[in-house]
Amino acid sequence: MRHVLGVFWAAIKDLWEELFMLALMNLVTMLLLVPVVTFPPALAGLWNVANIAVQGKSIAWSDYWEAFKHYFGKAWKLAGLNIAVLATLIVNMRFYTPGIAPFNISDNLSFIIRAIWFSLTVLWVMLQMYTLAMLLEQTDQRVRLALRNSAVLLFANPGFSFILFLLLLVVSVISTVIPALWALISLALVAVVCNKAVRHLLTPYRERMAQETTAEASAEAPAEPAEAAE
Repeated sequence: MRHVLGVFWAAIKDLWEELFMLALMNLVTMLLLVPVVTFPPALAGLWNVANIAVQGKSIAWSDYWEAFKHYFGKAWKLAGLNIAVLATLIVNMRFYTPGIAPFNISDNLSFIIRAIWFSLTVLWVMLQMYTLAMLLEQTDQRVRLALRNSAVLLFANPGFSFILFLLLLVVSVISTVIPALWALISLALVAVVCNKAVRHLLTPYRERMAQETTAEASAEAPAEPAEAAE
């Protein structure tokens, strides 16, 4: 728990460092929700500048719009997949509700089945904390690979992921109670937290890869010739 709280606090500090720009970009992203077609790539733009911010670099509008254009197709592919999966999960939860199901089903069995579908829905939402940020981190930017790598992070760090999910859920609930927060800063906060979390969880993998690369380079390096005997 200490690690996830540390990541969350570090993300808030990163947000504070670029608060003015991120707040403006948050507002633009929410405005781009209105045409609908521009919203997924706008999220990609916001996630991209958040990714830059958590690295301690300055952000610019060019970073936002370049990502908007570059990830337009991939953002919609991920959005379409989310819509399809969430719709399927919700329909299945409703399908097994007593009184709605087209067959007789006991309350206990209905509860168990709907609990399973609800758990799968939560897992899918938790997976989305990492997917877009992972896509930005990959050199091979396939959506399927981003989903796979995100699943690896999720199941390798279940406690971290669940607490992070609860923290973001609290942010979402507060922002829904005070809707102006979504327009002002909440979406940018979520973007910064998700990117910070992914980079934090990737650190051990990157360190191990760096060590393996160094070891391989050392093994392949030619041995220095021994000094000639006098």
